[in-house]
Amino acid sequence: MFNIGKTVIAGDAALFVSAAGKAGGQPIILLHGGLGSRDDFLPLAKHLAADYRLIAIDSRGHGRSALGDLPLTYRRLEQDAAAVLAELGLTDAGIIGHSDGGIVALRLAASGAVRPRFVVAAGAHWQLPADDPARAIYQGITVDEWRGMFPQQVQHYEAENPAPDFAMLFGATAAMWLGNDDNAYPGPAVRSIACPLLVVHGDEDFLVSRRQAFELVEQVEGARLLNLPFASHTVLEDCPEDVLPALKSFLASLSQVK
Repeated sequence: MFNIGKTVIAGDAALFVSAAGKAGGQPIILLHGGLGSRDDFLPLAKHLAADYRLIAIDSRGHGRSALGDLPLTYRRLEQDAAAVLAELGLTDAGIIGHSDGGIVALRLAASGAVRPRFVVAAGAHWQLPADDPARAIYQGITVDEWRGMFPQQVQHYEAENPAPDFAMLFGATAAMWLGNDDNAYPGPAVRSIACPLLVVHGDEDFLVSRRQAFELVEQVEGARLLNLPFASHTVLEDCPEDVLPALKSFLASLSQVK
């Protein structure tokens, strides 16, 4: 799954896009987290493939996508995703985003760049104040430490990226995480989100606090929260079976939304 695909040009980068699942099913866009790839969704996708058309996008610089020369920001990733969805005629597709992908999904829905049928944001910051502990984590982590913690992830990237330079990608991504201007986190703009929103949070998430998740839900009218005890930041990868009941109920409820 997600091994075959095509490239779509977004700005100065060629992005890899792969589709799987039910050809005639409702489309769901999958946006992965920082320093990951489309394959991070495999544990969840296998449960959705029978009923939905799944379109996974490698963010610029990640997976099989080119990094390009433009600075890496959440606004840039939002623009990239909007360009891909416009090219594919999927500007009204549902979106499931994890971590950075969830932040991009929130930006897409808040900006009106696309009109998603729904958004599921898992492990995603909607804002990152100066005193948020995640900032200290982002400031302190080094590329060598990341390599040591996630060797398989780095090896996968280096094996499939068309021009692998993990140190460059890490530096660009870390700078994006620490951004604090209009190109960064959506902030109060999330109040403009009009589509159904499901926020998924792992209660053991070391990056995104319980307060962050609760506050995001309070910002968006009609939003729902799934807070899973004992689940980590990578909740969609680690325990998709625990997410599925609420996710399927959320998706089933959309038929009642006009």
